[in-house]
Amino acid sequence: MTRILYKWGAKPFLDQLSGCREEIIGIMDYVEPEFIRDQAAEFRFLRTQALKNILQLFVNNEAITVVSGTVSSITIASDNMTTQVTVGDGRIFNADFVVCADGYDSALNDMGVTGSEREEYDTLGWPASHLAMTFALPTKTVRRDEALCNIFRSSKHWNVWAGPGYILHANISDESELVCVTITANYNREIFEGDQTWQLRPLEYWNIDLGLFEPRVKKLLELAGSVSSRIFVRKPMLDELVCTNSRVVLVGDAAHPILPGGNQHIGLDIEEAETLRCLFSRIEHRNQIPDFLVAYEDIRLPRTSHIVEYERGMHLMLQMPDGPQQEARDVTLKKVMAGDWDHMDEELFRAIFGEEFQQYSCDATEEVEDWWTKWGGSDLEECN
Repeated sequence: MTRILYKWGAKPFLDQLSGCREEIIGIMDYVEPEFIRDQAAEFRFLRTQALKNILQLFVNNEAITVVSGTVSSITIASDNMTTQVTVGDGRIFNADFVVCADGYDSALNDMGVTGSEREEYDTLGWPASHLAMTFALPTKTVRRDEALCNIFRSSKHWNVWAGPGYILHANISDESELVCVTITANYNREIFEGDQTWQLRPLEYWNIDLGLFEPRVKKLLELAGSVSSRIFVRKPMLDELVCTNSRVVLVGDAAHPILPGGNQHIGLDIEEAETLRCLFSRIEHRNQIPDFLVAYEDIRLPRTSHIVEYERGMHLMLQMPDGPQQEARDVTLKKVMAGDWDHMDEELFRAIFGEEFQQYSCDATEEVEDWWTKWGGSDLEECN
């Protein structure tokens, strides 16, 4: 994601807002220059809202007209050449195609899921629902606490707590002004109306037993009091990203149901935008639009499906309940996260984190260029 944002011209803004991660994840030391060069871009901490502000600035600079409204219907013209979007107040917008980026609860993200696939998915062990909470605390406030001050000393550290049924990420961002925290936890209580929308709620609303958490996590939650939170109900992975007439395409959370806090969550969104940009920079005629959207699906669907499956597996591994399996996991992680690259067990490291870092090396621009070299010239010339 970082490389794409640099390509779009966002590096000066990122330099102002975020800290480069070149030292520690957990107890692994990442100062080795070879490792940083292999990744081809810095690791950074950045609040979602700060990234939204940067992207909104790009929109404003391009003089793009932004219209707000609730979409009530999307229809395809009888000639399959145009798409019509109607919003709640009756306004109608005509377009060559529609990019549907309406989030995890997209009204269209069931279009690529069959009943049998949904039943198969329900047997994979992924919890039926998760609680996600996020909040930010002033760094000065956190550092006043004796138990927390030694943890949040640097904006280059990424702190992760993995406990039975939950994962917590915490780091310093916004020029060291804030400690940002994200928690995802298994949720098995009744879900009420409104629980699946982001709202600021007191912790008491979710009946959370703070005594279940490690003392430092408990202290962070006590300092927060209220958190932005919502329930995410289990959703199956999709086998299509483009509707049958190739005029509506899914991107972002609508295309890949990943929980907040995942390492590839927003990165996939940025990759999809770059994929569409690279493809449509080659368009010569409107007749090519359906083929370009099918190309987008061919390029992106294998990666998004793999990432969703991998993220869920990693989530389950980190959320193991107390017991022998969790203890064995911790023993393995302690061996591989020794922080000494010269004496690290490389085979064990690759077994645990090799897939993770291979994902970071994906280049969305190169994926389009590779696809175009193989298929673009011959397949799309016929559309002209």
